[in-house]
Amino acid sequence: MHLRHVSKFPFIAGVMCVAASASLAACGDASAPGALSGVGAEELVAVGEQALSAPLDIDPQRSLILTKVTDPMAMTRFPLDFVLNQLIMRAGTGGQQDALSLYRRWWDFFNTRNPNDDAPAQFLDAQHCDDNVNSAGEALVGGFPIQCPRREGRLAASDPFDPSSPDFMEPLAVVNRFDLAPLDGSHCGEYRIIYGKKTAGFADRNLIIVEAQLPNPHPECGLDACLPVAEFWANLSTLNGADRANALETFFTVGLVDAGFGPVLHPDNFADAVHGPAGHRGTGQIRTNQFMGAPGAPRTIQDDQVWQLHDFKLVKVFDGFAGEPRLVFKPVAVKENPFGKLFSPNLDNDPVKNWFMNDFIESVDKLTPLSSDINDIQLKGSTQDVYNAGQSSADDSNNYQVQLTNNFDLRARIGAELVRLGKNGIFSADDVANRATTQSCAGCHRLSSGVSLGNGVTWPAQGTTFTHVDESGTLSTTLTGHFLKHRETVLEAYLAEHADGSTCAPAAALAAPPSADSDEPVPTLGGSTTH
Repeated sequence: MHLRHVSKFPFIAGVMCVAASASLAACGDASAPGALSGVGAEELVAVGEQALSAPLDIDPQRSLILTKVTDPMAMTRFPLDFVLNQLIMRAGTGGQQDALSLYRRWWDFFNTRNPNDDAPAQFLDAQHCDDNVNSAGEALVGGFPIQCPRREGRLAASDPFDPSSPDFMEPLAVVNRFDLAPLDGSHCGEYRIIYGKKTAGFADRNLIIVEAQLPNPHPECGLDACLPVAEFWANLSTLNGADRANALETFFTVGLVDAGFGPVLHPDNFADAVHGPAGHRGTGQIRTNQFMGAPGAPRTIQDDQVWQLHDFKLVKVFDGFAGEPRLVFKPVAVKENPFGKLFSPNLDNDPVKNWFMNDFIESVDKLTPLSSDINDIQLKGSTQDVYNAGQSSADDSNNYQVQLTNNFDLRARIGAELVRLGKNGIFSADDVANRATTQSCAGCHRLSSGVSLGNGVTWPAQGTTFTHVDESGTLSTTLTGHFLKHRETVLEAYLAEHADGSTCAPAAALAAPPSADSDEPVPTLGGSTTH
């Protein structure tokens, strides 16, 4: 059995299984997120004799991001109810829930248990934003306050699957983030589907991003074993619209079976737990771009005043009458988005702030490369979940330079670190804080637009789109002018490096599996672990 299974026609493998999801087991154990076909490391080594057949010059809008404008046929394959039902089916919870039940209970999180509030809960068995509060009564996620309730809570009574509904969630784009594969090969990148709410006026926008992390079935081979995934996406550039749609549906719902990769749409690929053959830490997530605001707030205010990003994981719970299982969306801290007040003079008695300041100093060097390429900026220290906020908001609460203003202790320590690195006079403490903001969600989407970052570098102006893919399928200029070009370079360089078709070098096969002990993210192929 060969790992290099469908170099020229990647949509063929397992395509017969797509039509009937109940029969997926016929193509391997489709309940497993990792290895499916029993391909061993020794077979991977042997396959190295076969030369690469994927193109080395890809089309970014066929191999990196496909939208409802460029690939409308592909978008029809991923209605939200289909995706949620795939996850329910693989979790084995179909007897207890359906897609609509899962969706409505998810959004009920933004309502409260207090029946006298403006946004009372719709489902007593759902999680709600006031389930966890501090001594001041503030709602918490990940140890830090969040806004509670939010208008998005009304979606707990909506129908997102009916195209005639104003709350219909339309597939907008499919995204390849192979560049997020870590250098240790513990997984093979993230693969995403973006949805947008049909009614998209001021304070009524809502977008969902399904971000699955694809396990590497052979982490002992490192990044070499991810070659079939890279080839799959590169080969999409050579296919017509119908074949691309077939290929993508197979990749997300069945996997690259002969290569040992399971389906992207598996609940374990969004889980809040360590999993996988190497026990690697963390998985993907489901993210939301929310613009609907707080109950009672004016509906005419601009996106900047209402936007928040939230992160969720999928968790299987056993809370039915007889211990029956069901899937739930669990709110978690926003990845690599430190809580803003950790940069401020506030929280002085909180030991987490002291830990953060010590760790943030370790980030200064990575935040201040002498390169003019914004893709080289990285926030590598102080990104553990213990520091991450429960939400990312497009206001000064998430603007690290504003929060740093009167924190003279941290400013002095940043300045001393710049002196130690020989970068004083090139960068200031404010530049360092502004660069950290670019790596946060709010910074990348809005706060950093047009901001000077020192050393003659300015973060690109985002314009009026706010999101990098909007409801019309339009891509931001930051995405097209910077991020996509970088991702293209990363993928093409990886393919060129593996032009001999090697999928498991013998030396790599002998290496120890990556450690799951560290809280810090492993460096990725693309450098940045955020955008």
